[in-house]
Amino acid sequence: MTPGRMMQGDEVVFARIDLAEILGIWRHARGRVVGIHPPGNAPATVDVKFQGHDTLKRYLPDLFRPVR
Repeated sequence: MTPGRMMQGDEVVFARIDLAEILGIWRHARGRVVGIHPPGNAPATVDVKFQGHDTLKRYLPDLFRPVR
């Protein structure tokens, strides 16, 4: 998944369960993309908000998958 294909407001879940567990967020929690940062000198990143948690800022989009 790339930021070009991910839109603000898209619903996502973790693609990597270990990351959810490390962050203390339920592994199947659904979040929303609240920001997209285009690539500059580093890879493109996204901000994702999970209810009850701080916004995850500037994470690689490949760590999430869309909810369809």
